[in-house]
Amino acid sequence: MKTKECFKCKRNYPLFLFHKDGSMYQLKSNKGKVVECRFCCLKRSKAQGGLMMRVNGKFEFTKINNFKYFFKR
Repeated sequence: MKTKECFKCKRNYPLFLFHKDGSMYQLKSNKGKVVECRFCCLKRSKAQGGLMMRVNGKFEFTKINNFKYFFKR
């Protein structure tokens, strides 16, 4: 099983514990996934009350359902 290290918590997790990266320019070492694991993303969204997300090519602050976003592909 392929693994990747989370940028924030420095733990190795399987690739399914990272959200897909839809950006145009990616590093090959990121393996098509974002740099932060789903657990760290959930912690950050709770602390900030939402997430900064790219919507239609622009970054916007969105309030989300944390539990639903955690399981989103």
